[in-house]
Amino acid sequence: MQSYPPQRCQSPASYGPLENSLCCKNTSRKKPFPTRSDEKDVRHNEWYIGEYSRQAVEEALMKENKDGTFLVRDCSTKSRAEPYVLVVFYGNKVYNVKIRFLERNQQFALGTGLRGDEKFDSVEDIIEHYKYFPIILIDGKDKTGIHREQCYLTQPLPLSRHFSLM
Repeated sequence: MQSYPPQRCQSPASYGPLENSLCCKNTSRKKPFPTRSDEKDVRHNEWYIGEYSRQAVEEALMKENKDGTFLVRDCSTKSRAEPYVLVVFYGNKVYNVKIRFLERNQQFALGTGLRGDEKFDSVEDIIEHYKYFPIILIDGKDKTGIHREQCYLTQPLPLSRHFSLM
């Protein structure tokens, strides 16, 4: 297995805030899973897109074509255990990484849980962590699990450029 150092695509704080007029397709007044009184609502983050299909988000990231660009969308299964998906563009590929909610300790973790056990108190903490430490991206189609990439989360996908948010 050949290993390459992670590539930093651009300064993690180089993107600006989106206009406040943008809102998500998710118009429900209920908070998405999970609900904790001390957890920030992910819906107020510029990198959260809500209820969009995997295909739509992947197409938008491919069009943007910038390594380290990312979004968080609702998981299509909408279960309490897997509420969100972190979607990352790197090396001309799009990676979908499940964000799991661990009921037992009220924390979040990435992936299937088979590799690594890093836990976070919020989805925001996950995003902030991987702006400064490389995330390991595993190609789900590679059954050997040998092909791995590493990159930093650099910028959220500019939603207004790719989605008509009303």
